[in-house]
Amino acid sequence: MALPSSFAQLKLADIFSSRMVIQQQTQLNVWGWATPGSTVQITCSWSKSVLSVADGSGKWQTSVQTPEASLIPVQISVVSGADSILLTDVLVGEVWLCSGQSNMEWSVADSRYEPGQLRGSIYPHIRHFKVQRAVELVPQDSLVSDGWEICTDDNVQHFSAVAYFFARELADKLQVPVGLVNSTWGGSQVESWISGEGMASSPLFSAYMNSFPRDWSEADARSMKKIADYSLGKDKRWPSAAEEATYQNPEFDMSGWKTVKPTYAWDWQNLWAFRGTGFMGTDVVLGDRAASEPSLLHLGHGDLDADLYVNGVLVWSGKNTGGASIALPAGTFKSGNNRIVYKQKLNNASGWVEMGMRGPDTDFYLRTAEGTLSLAGDWRVMPSFNDPYYFIRSSNNLGTTIYNAMIHPLAGFPLQGVIWYQGESNAARAYEYRESFPLLIRDWRRIWKIEMPFLFVQLANYQAGGGTSATGSEWAELREAQEMALRLPLTGMAVTIDIGESNDIHPKNKHDVGMRLAYEALRVAYKSGTAPGSPMKPKVKFCWGKAKVTYPAAYHLRTTDRYGYVNGFEVAGCDGVFKYARAEIRNNRIIVKSDTAGRPRALRYAWADDPNDVNLFTSDGKPVAPFRTDDWKGRTAGAVFE
Repeated sequence: MALPSSFAQLKLADIFSSRMVIQQQTQLNVWGWATPGSTVQITCSWSKSVLSVADGSGKWQTSVQTPEASLIPVQISVVSGADSILLTDVLVGEVWLCSGQSNMEWSVADSRYEPGQLRGSIYPHIRHFKVQRAVELVPQDSLVSDGWEICTDDNVQHFSAVAYFFARELADKLQVPVGLVNSTWGGSQVESWISGEGMASSPLFSAYMNSFPRDWSEADARSMKKIADYSLGKDKRWPSAAEEATYQNPEFDMSGWKTVKPTYAWDWQNLWAFRGTGFMGTDVVLGDRAASEPSLLHLGHGDLDADLYVNGVLVWSGKNTGGASIALPAGTFKSGNNRIVYKQKLNNASGWVEMGMRGPDTDFYLRTAEGTLSLAGDWRVMPSFNDPYYFIRSSNNLGTTIYNAMIHPLAGFPLQGVIWYQGESNAARAYEYRESFPLLIRDWRRIWKIEMPFLFVQLANYQAGGGTSATGSEWAELREAQEMALRLPLTGMAVTIDIGESNDIHPKNKHDVGMRLAYEALRVAYKSGTAPGSPMKPKVKFCWGKAKVTYPAAYHLRTTDRYGYVNGFEVAGCDGVFKYARAEIRNNRIIVKSDTAGRPRALRYAWADDPNDVNLFTSDGKPVAPFRTDDWKGRTAGAVFE
């Protein structure tokens, strides 16, 4: 565990600052650092002073009992010798850890809500603490943050949108302050959020932790081997510098190279975190007229210096950050096949840069006298293994590294519970998520030493890979894995299958997501006595060529179809092939029938990446959760974390 080596003055853990919210009616752990052996006095305006003594490393820790929630601010004073810290405008209420990937990280500003929809200034008792992104190989005791922010019309723009609407509903219903600890990272996988101890305790990940890298140079070497195994083939010989020098030649055989789309960066195309020299190539076939007249080439935009070769000849060098159009003279191309190679060079790049090119399809074209040819299709790609390179320290380099930097420094700070929105980055390993996600929940409960409520968002509809029952759906399997986590106590799931956007992995409607999480919080954490918001796992009976679907009587079902028909049901017969099925609500039961599937053997509802036509809801507007009656092997079975 990383500890500060020495302290010349008093310091509190980073989670403690003025304007914070602390959990009501619990033992509040207070900790920090001071001169080794010194006495630290903690005085809270609602209780007597308590003392602690800094150990040999300078760390001290104690606890105080917190009062009931109140909108009246309190103070906390910490004194050691001549050093003192005073925390003011502290509120006592409900504290929730908000974590996951980008859909939880997505800010109010990103979601583009109008100020009138937010009403931020009337919720000064909602406070937000944002943990800045970081990864570490060992658990840390400190983190980076700007401290606690009060909700105002301006500040709320930086808040997690899901968390804000969640907090607003709780604040209204419970009439208490709400604190939001926002520790999120877009694109992160669940394994990065699990502690090393938690990973080591799991048969699924123990071998991984047994070979966990000792330092970043070892981690980078492993990352480079992954890049090589993917690009060249497992354990193949790395090319020499002389061999790489032939890549721009038109006769070079690129057929063994992997393919990428030029419209987005390498990071999202199986070449994660690599920064160095890289080659992209494509072939175009042109006629006589195109070869004999000037042409115009446009290749989106990129971050790095680059050389552009046409048929082995260097025709342009520069940095295409502005999406420049490259004018090429007559004779650059020839009649027949032409080879275009785009070579990126790291050189003196600094700050955030990405490998590859980016931009919409329309930004990739070759305009000749014969017309405009799109270059947005597949290009061949190969990184250099001889030129200088490095790997960014990012969310998915390794398992457990986000936990070390962004969760461990918070461990012990009392929470009411966790809200979690993640899974998109694990969809390709959805079957494994059946184990990894519950492992995360159990791990965090172990670390906080309390079985705290854990509420999560089931993935919204999104086109993703276009998966269906016929082709296999990674996202449907991930949603199923998420629902399986409800077997753990004190869990709740917000179903969002109806409010995604087919063409945007970041749907703008965060209001309903937050409201549905709040509904589950009121049910699970605050014992509202209500049933889960969305009905799940109905009883299904097959008889007389039909399927009868029955949910608990507490749910009153309705459909938005004017004729009473329900979308999204599929039936499979003995051949195992799923086909569209007609469904309707009768006496609060769904009757499903297919004229083409034969005798029904299995039933699925909303089983696709993007079941965007779902129209089955409860009377209070909650969507019915996707389900299937079969347990047939899925598309992601066998995919494992490495």
